[in-house]
Amino acid sequence: MPPAPATDVLIVGAGPTGLMLANQLARRGVRARIIDRNGGPARESRALGVQARTLEIYSHLGIAEQAVESGKRADGAVLWAQGRRAARVPLGNVGRDLSPYPYLLVLGQDDNERLLGDALRAQGRAVEWNTELVGLEQETDHVTATLKNPDGTSSEVTVPWLAGCDGARSRVRELSGIAFEGAPYQHVFFVADVQMTGSMVPDVLNVYLWQDGFHLLFPMRGTDHWRIVGILPPHLRGRDDLNFEETIPSLRHEAGTDLSFQSCSWYSTYRIHHRRAAQFHDRRCFLLGDAAHIHSPVGGQGMNTGLQDAYNLAWKLALVVSGRAEAALLHSYEAERLPVANHLLRRTDRLFSLVVSDSRLAGLVRTRVMPRVLGLALRTGPVQRIFFRTISQTGIRYRTSPLSEALAGLPENGPRAGDRFPWLRLKFRANGPAEDLFGRLDDTRFNLIVVGQPALPDGVPELDDLLRIHEVPSDPANDRELARANIFGPSFYLLRPDGHVGLAGARLDGVAARRYVSERLHLHMNEA
Repeated sequence: MPPAPATDVLIVGAGPTGLMLANQLARRGVRARIIDRNGGPARESRALGVQARTLEIYSHLGIAEQAVESGKRADGAVLWAQGRRAARVPLGNVGRDLSPYPYLLVLGQDDNERLLGDALRAQGRAVEWNTELVGLEQETDHVTATLKNPDGTSSEVTVPWLAGCDGARSRVRELSGIAFEGAPYQHVFFVADVQMTGSMVPDVLNVYLWQDGFHLLFPMRGTDHWRIVGILPPHLRGRDDLNFEETIPSLRHEAGTDLSFQSCSWYSTYRIHHRRAAQFHDRRCFLLGDAAHIHSPVGGQGMNTGLQDAYNLAWKLALVVSGRAEAALLHSYEAERLPVANHLLRRTDRLFSLVVSDSRLAGLVRTRVMPRVLGLALRTGPVQRIFFRTISQTGIRYRTSPLSEALAGLPENGPRAGDRFPWLRLKFRANGPAEDLFGRLDDTRFNLIVVGQPALPDGVPELDDLLRIHEVPSDPANDRELARANIFGPSFYLLRPDGHVGLAGARLDGVAARRYVSERLHLHMNEA
């Protein structure tokens, strides 16, 4: 009988997605090895926006405060149409009761990688740089990966599972023969880090919409520090020697003649693609992040989506690796994350196509209709909340997942199976203080929230030490807070480690809970 492998999961790619997966697996005691073909972390990046849901995940890693201190909070966006201020898109006030982080955090991918890398090293793990995947063979019970080592030699490693977090040009995807469906957009874009002053509104994203295109100005940490993203004018495309100074005339024409530039520390041009892998899971290999899906930068969703891919897969892999769950649990990764990618691609492609279209009609819609409609719609509370949940990714849900089961008795407008459980401040003991629910949840375990009824005296035996129970006592303050989320007693919510509701119902039913754990989660009793 061959010896047991020294590594449970090989992670290929040490960008944000791979680092998130490595951190989450390390926290759960999984022996993961993370490699990257590059010589070190990224120094510059186009990814900027860190959404509320990502910061909620960061809080469990203990790096949310560092991220907020390192970045720049943007409480919303201002739309400019043909040089005139047209509408404000709020975030801060809208999301203050929906997440502990009701804003967009402007923080570069390089800084996110630094924070995630530091967290990984604190757990005694490190990235193996200059190590490239060059071959891949799958068997029924293992994967054999051929690696090119830093000294140029080759070696083989056998692992039970492999995760491809290696970006848009993923070797894992290519070696697995998985198609990457989609195409590039026709336009060429530029990105620049500058010190500048002008008419832009401070501390918010400034979106300049013009008949011929758009520019995005992101506020960065520091005095007069901005990241600019825009479309290159046709006469500048196709050149390899382009510099920022040559972009300034068109930028001043579209974003204001009063712009004054002190310095430019980084300038680059690039093409944007919209593509999705035909599948996210092939036997013992998984695709995550840009290896699985790439799309336009509209809404700042890309990096955050990859981080949520990793958060979704990690707890499932950990249960299977530890022997607590059958491998069938892993099929839910693609079942849950592929529809999210599909929806995101459709939404961003429609909006992005409108924003970049050269047609006269699209230009009129972009500069006259869109700002007016957004300005009117976002004055209403319900639309504002929908907008925040969409942008912040707190509204992502898995209601059709095989892991989601709703029992009878819950209101239709409250949390449902598959939803991210809402952020609440509750008292967990009589006459006690109101506490942040998210701060109490252990995301390495399942959490059972019980409202208006006693918890199961014996818990759920199949979960055993994997379960934390939170009883919410009757209290006027609790009743008001729960009602805000349309939660009423008696009710119960069994949360998965990633904070999404797995099983929910009115009366807590031990038989139904045990059946759910064994039949849907494919868990069995811990024999240790």
